[in-house]
Amino acid sequence: MIEVSTIGRIVVPNGVPRGFALFYTTRDFRGVLNPEVARGLTGFIEERFGIACALTTCTQVHGATVAKGQNEARWSECDSCDALYTTASKSALGIKVADCLPVTLIDPVHSVIANIHSGWRGAAQGITARTLATLENETRFAPSAARAWLGPTIRVCCFEVGNEVAVQFDEHYVDRAHAKPHLDIAAFTKDVLRERGFGDDSIVDTELCTRCDGSIFHSYRRDGKGGGRNLAIVAQ
Repeated sequence: MIEVSTIGRIVVPNGVPRGFALFYTTRDFRGVLNPEVARGLTGFIEERFGIACALTTCTQVHGATVAKGQNEARWSECDSCDALYTTASKSALGIKVADCLPVTLIDPVHSVIANIHSGWRGAAQGITARTLATLENETRFAPSAARAWLGPTIRVCCFEVGNEVAVQFDEHYVDRAHAKPHLDIAAFTKDVLRERGFGDDSIVDTELCTRCDGSIFHSYRRDGKGGGRNLAIVAQ
């Protein structure tokens, strides 16, 4: 599952349809991309997956704003959003994560891709549901034709939170068998997807934890502010 590449270690999940690419990478950068890093990523996508594309990322603010990928000829970054979508070919969407959950959507029938940065703040604000509503309103996206992937994130085993965070979620997603509550954002997100029409066989969970000892991924909780960032990238 883990590959070593020119952009660092990567994980390519199962079930990605032909003509699309999805991977998670430990490519080292300090939270802000630049043209050189972007060129390295798009070059890797073309070499590894055969897709020539331009990359769009976003300045993430732990909110629930959804933006359309700019689909320019070179790398571009949308301001103040936490989810991106596009229907354009030769496009890639990148989300930066260091413990938050990357949620990727692909509708191969209608050529729609989306990438979501869902930390607990975004999850509490309904970012995944808002993204799905935007796709259904602005594109021909259909949950019945689509698949969703849940990438590397801090899992319930490691995600200790304060009670002020835990109470923002149904107790079903809170594990209180610890000194402090632990929160299960992945389980919460799966239920959001099911409520919006995704079947269990259309949801792929990598089950990878960023915080656990031995993880190949950067973790804010483990490494602190000086740690790196991971990327979740989808392309078509």
